[in-house]
Amino acid sequence: MWKRATVVGCGLIGASFALALKRAGTCERIAGWDVCADALDEARRRTIIDEVDQSFARGEVSSSDLIYLAMPVGEIIRFLREHGQLVRRGALVTDAGSTKAEICRAARAHLPKGRLFIGGHPVAGSHLRGLERARADLFVGACYVLVCESPETAEVERAFSSLSALIEQMGARLQILTADEHDRVFAYTSHLPQLLASALATTVEDHPAAERLFDLIGPGYRDMTRLAASSWTIWQDILSTNALNITAALDDVIAILDAVRRELRADDRNALRQTERLFHRRIDLSG
Repeated sequence: MWKRATVVGCGLIGASFALALKRAGTCERIAGWDVCADALDEARRRTIIDEVDQSFARGEVSSSDLIYLAMPVGEIIRFLREHGQLVRRGALVTDAGSTKAEICRAARAHLPKGRLFIGGHPVAGSHLRGLERARADLFVGACYVLVCESPETAEVERAFSSLSALIEQMGARLQILTADEHDRVFAYTSHLPQLLASALATTVEDHPAAERLFDLIGPGYRDMTRLAASSWTIWQDILSTNALNITAALDDVIAILDAVRRELRADDRNALRQTERLFHRRIDLSG
């Protein structure tokens, strides 16, 4: 399907994509590029990539016909701005960013005519990072969003079809959204949970009796705060590029918590209607 792919950003997602691409057998050679030389050396040592793509560092046009951008959102936007002109004509550029609207705008602004861009977001990975945790089956069973914006040309439609087929071949569940739809949805299902987990962890850590509280922590707290170990480097970009949608999600959850607080302050165990509602889930998330 592709003669040469370059994975830019050899962390968990980028390295896993390279391994999954190798397993799919749809690319002849896989190159890598990363600002961290150690990451590139390790990726080659583990045979995650076949070679280093030095073209972007040298200011030369890359020979790759598939470019996969697997960095924090801000770095993806910066790459498109500073290196977009080094993508070869006819090549497909896709990304793994957790917000989509600003990335898609950057691609339209900075990729020269004749270069194709399809935004993507693999809903996989974890709060842990690093290519040492990469695996070829990371995307199996995971949701993988591709962004479809209209109107599209026949060339983009062909590229979209090829990329969709690759994602399904990797075992992921393909979902197609617009950039704005993506950012609204994930403000609730991803960005809000991160803030809630971090807020809970901070509340306990800042408590005057925090040391005693930690002596008594159980699995419920650990499950709730697992996301709090996520990197600010990644989340700073996500929050700043999806601020309005995340604000709306925060407003909704704050309204619910405020209603619960008012009921509890009333000290009437027979009038906890809003609080009781929280314990009657409409969606089974056990699976």
